[in-house]
Amino acid sequence: MSPTAVISGAGPAVPGHRAPLLRLAVRQYRILAGLVLLSALLVGAPILLHHTDWADAVVLRDRAGGYYRFLAHPGMYDLTGRLLDDGGRISFQPALLAAVAAGVLTAREWETRRVALALTQSVTPARWFGVHWATVAVIFTVPTVPLVMLYHHSATYAARHDLLVHGAAVQGTSFAIGPVTVAYAVLGVAAGAYTGTLLRRTWPTLIAAPALTWLAAAVLVRSRLVLLVDFPLFDKVHGYHSGGILGLQLFGAQPQDTYLINSLDTGDYWPYQLASGALVLAAAALLVLSALRIVRRRTA
Repeated sequence: MSPTAVISGAGPAVPGHRAPLLRLAVRQYRILAGLVLLSALLVGAPILLHHTDWADAVVLRDRAGGYYRFLAHPGMYDLTGRLLDDGGRISFQPALLAAVAAGVLTAREWETRRVALALTQSVTPARWFGVHWATVAVIFTVPTVPLVMLYHHSATYAARHDLLVHGAAVQGTSFAIGPVTVAYAVLGVAAGAYTGTLLRRTWPTLIAAPALTWLAAAVLVRSRLVLLVDFPLFDKVHGYHSGGILGLQLFGAQPQDTYLINSLDTGDYWPYQLASGALVLAAAALLVLSALRIVRRRTA
């Protein structure tokens, strides 16, 4: 059945009638949903496997005969390295992949002139794109949530039992991933929606969407706007890191402020995560509103 038939046969919206546009978006993106789910399973399996290794580390610690002798064991560096690698794969990659998917799919809507279909139906172009973008956001955020929960459980277990090799990277494993990771995926969809609507070409959007996602995250991190939301951190954080890209360090592909991260205490996790997530979602909302404004102007 063609998209035209699906929407044309729906007629005006009727109370109690299932949304034909949502069904169309789900059918259109079902292959993407399957690929994202498969990718999440492939990433989650090593995290789950590595989590079971911490039990062996506890036994090793009890047999080491001293805490520092335990940390000096080569296997502990391997376990911490695996945790860092697992975190690097989920810290920002879902956001970049969401940006590519949303951007390319949006640009294709313009290139193939499928958006012209909305102009002949009872569906506004803004609603047409809004439903499609929301569907892509769900496709990427839903599998990301269990990955974040599994990784956070593994990282906090290791930190609580003093199983991690000490260093700046240890703070990153505990504080970098959480609700903000899911918010970054939403930001990626918003950046893809904006660049795809602005450029309306697949190949430029393929580059611009992830670039805008990373740049937006870098600006939020580097500007330390999170301190304006989680203001108790003001007295804890001092100085800027002068190295890295734009003065930033990276956890996987995620921009990170190591001076801020290393100043956090255990009790700062949720305030920091929620404040950072709120800022990221605010940036995503601005990008979506800008994209919808362009849609309205070009279809007026």
